[in-house]
Amino acid sequence: MGDGERDKFSRVLLHEITPQAVRAALQSPGQVDLNKVEAQRARRILDRLVGYQVSPLLSLVLAGRRFEGLSAGRVQSVALRFICDRELEIQDFVPQPYWEVEAHFPTKPPFSAKLEGKITDPQQVEALKQGLAQAEFRVEEVAEEEIKRRPPPPFITSTLQQAAASELRMSPRRTMQIAQQLYEGVEVAGKRLGLITYMRTDSVRVADSAIREARALIKDQFGKEYLAPRPRKFKNKRRSQDAHEAIRPTQVTLTPEEVAPQLTPEQAKLYELIWRRFLATQMAEGIWRRRKVTITAGDWTFKASASWPVFPGFTRVLGVGKLEDEGRELPEGLQPGLLLPAPELEFLEKATEPPKRYTEAGLVRKLEREGIGRPSTYAQIVTVIQERGYVRRENGALRPTLLGHVVTDFLRAHFPETVREDFTAKMEEDLDRIQEGQADRLEVLSNFYSWFSERLEKVEQELKGGKKPFRVLSDVPCPKCGAPMEVRVWKGGLYLACSRYPECKTTRNIPQNVTFRYREGQVELAEGLAEADQAPAAPCPQCGTPMQLKHGRYGRFLSCPNCGATRAVPSGVTCPKCNQGELVERYSPRRGAFWACDRYPDCRFVLPGPPQEGCSACKKGVLYQDPRRGLLCSNPRCPTRQEQSR
Repeated sequence: MGDGERDKFSRVLLHEITPQAVRAALQSPGQVDLNKVEAQRARRILDRLVGYQVSPLLSLVLAGRRFEGLSAGRVQSVALRFICDRELEIQDFVPQPYWEVEAHFPTKPPFSAKLEGKITDPQQVEALKQGLAQAEFRVEEVAEEEIKRRPPPPFITSTLQQAAASELRMSPRRTMQIAQQLYEGVEVAGKRLGLITYMRTDSVRVADSAIREARALIKDQFGKEYLAPRPRKFKNKRRSQDAHEAIRPTQVTLTPEEVAPQLTPEQAKLYELIWRRFLATQMAEGIWRRRKVTITAGDWTFKASASWPVFPGFTRVLGVGKLEDEGRELPEGLQPGLLLPAPELEFLEKATEPPKRYTEAGLVRKLEREGIGRPSTYAQIVTVIQERGYVRRENGALRPTLLGHVVTDFLRAHFPETVREDFTAKMEEDLDRIQEGQADRLEVLSNFYSWFSERLEKVEQELKGGKKPFRVLSDVPCPKCGAPMEVRVWKGGLYLACSRYPECKTTRNIPQNVTFRYREGQVELAEGLAEADQAPAAPCPQCGTPMQLKHGRYGRFLSCPNCGATRAVPSGVTCPKCNQGELVERYSPRRGAFWACDRYPDCRFVLPGPPQEGCSACKKGVLYQDPRRGLLCSNPRCPTRQEQSR
């Protein structure tokens, strides 16, 4: 569409689906912003250049033939590299011991003070014990301060996903699905009404009318003292797209309690989260007081503090974490120069801990902080890397699979820019510059393709010449010739093949959940394979011969070496639903290993983790190892589950 055709078309912008908003949008249509159109075209072309051209190369290099299942992406690949790099940090982490010293004073009430700094030298610990045993502990300084806690800005897409993950245990994808339902509308008082504004936005701007509505509600329900002195507005980050408002209720007067009967439990929880967050933005600050005490003992300094709330402010509606020293007590009468009674000293030996794996919310936070991708794409990115088998969820965190490491290292070797956060963030800035009319779409695309096409051609030429542009060798020797076996890929699964192929064509399957150590194209698998080969012994149902554990495309299974019969790996636990079948191990590329009744499809009972035994508390379910929450009962009404949820 050229400039001459712009007047033929109009743009109707809907921030919310309510009768008044729809009428207002239709009465005041805007012009089509051609700069935004150009930016969208550039984004689509960039995504296809990377996705459509690198993805086939992945299958050709790693599998030797084309097939669907492996993919790379302009943003997806960087997200995967973050997860893989974090796993390598954890893998190589060496704990370092250190000591913290606490002094417990027998005052009324008793209190504790902590030595400033950490001690890393064991010899210093012994010297400190001797020195403090003879030192006088005297109050050096007592001070009080006021702490004001401000409410956070209203939700944008990324912060909603993070909050829903941490507070409601919703995945980013599920959060966006539920938010879409609230945006499109539900039946309230006989009318279909959109309950929230558009949920794909990175703007914290809020309409003045909505602010006035929220302030009136706060004054009426909580009192004037809970109202912020003036309307509170928040600033957008640099280059935030301001097409839509922040995520807020369309009518703040519709309280969560009022609409809950018309909503599903998930809808009600998410609406309440959005409603409370928005209402808090116009409430007064929370006020806390903190008393700090400095204590000297010779050349050493100890610190103690205690804090307590004075005025809750916005925390009446929005939960916030406690301050580190909240709830502690300090005795009255602490004054500079006061000699304290001899304390009981405690030397706490600790060790440094490795960095934690990214959760889904943590990965979204990382992408947002690095300026990679758009808020509307984060949920899809987190979902895709799991569906491709690059990452699996483990105890609520994201852990890369061996396939994820292999794909990342291939991209790092041949297309390093696609996994560099600074380069990807620069591309986002270029797209924003196109939208702002400061850059030309063709120029940006040409600059990208000039180096990208050279990388593509180099890999393609190596493939045509019969070379292997990339390979991952293992510590597993070929059982026939002794050469190291290499990791190969087929239809999203991994197997080992002799590195002397085609002279030696020996192969071996790799279990899906095998333990391994990975580093720069080398993988240690031998120990993990030995562990995976252990399985419950079972006789063949046809001839009675002891069956052997095998690993196939669909996970582990038992095979008879005599007659060739196969069966699923049994658990020895009876299905609690039908009380007839046995729970056996199954596998799907998307879900990984799971356990299901062997009477499927007559019985469709499924568990996400290995079953242990029948539950003695409720007598109706079975205990199983949940990947996220540990040992659970399959019965949702079991007293043990209700106790855990409190």
